[in-house]
Amino acid sequence: MVKGWIDKAKGWLGSSVDWTGHCLLCNLPSHWPLLCDDCRLALQQSQSRCQGCAAPLPPWLPDEQRLCGRCQRRPPPWQRLQVVGDYQAPWPVLVPRFKYARQTMLAPVLARLLADHLDLAAPPEVIVPVPLHWWRRLRRGFNQSQLLAVELSALTGIPVDGRLLRRIRHTPQQASLTAGARRRNLKGAFEVAAHRYRHVALLDDVVTTGATAGQLTRLLLKSGVERVDVWALCRTQRHLS
Repeated sequence: MVKGWIDKAKGWLGSSVDWTGHCLLCNLPSHWPLLCDDCRLALQQSQSRCQGCAAPLPPWLPDEQRLCGRCQRRPPPWQRLQVVGDYQAPWPVLVPRFKYARQTMLAPVLARLLADHLDLAAPPEVIVPVPLHWWRRLRRGFNQSQLLAVELSALTGIPVDGRLLRRIRHTPQQASLTAGARRRNLKGAFEVAAHRYRHVALLDDVVTTGATAGQLTRLLLKSGVERVDVWALCRTQRHLS
């Protein structure tokens, strides 16, 4: 399996790099698939985090106080946000390569990084990837959240439901919008299929303001889901809306 997606990487990237033995980020020799130990450790940020927004917290806080002051004053609609780390180097190199440069062979690597960070003491019934509108998926060629979900499912044994959520309205990309504009942009953009789930994990690549995750969480709760967790590779260091 590993050899298969490394061979694909060679064709897509058009590089002379030996992908069986060199790191994708720094090009140094690597024994771990596609990433060396140093780059892998740089991606994994082990500090204690707020359960609401995943902002770093002091390590001495007791478990019952795992919410930052902002989330205590204004709790997010989801139960818990879990990420590998903040969107800082080398994430701003790796995520765009996966998302925009069609380096889909990174999906198993990124899913492993996330799986190693997840607290699964109360596992969800299903992993639900954040959907793309059919036109954007056609242009990109894939939904990065769906690819991550499939790989994460193989690692955790939690099934994926890629049909539960559907994006029914094509909207401008969120990256170019302010927090308020992001919320307005998503109004009426999604729908939820009939289901019997009570606990789901919503999976995205990056959480920025939380507008998309918040909109989808509220729809899921309205549809009968009792608990929504949000999983992502990383979060930006902005306050979530």
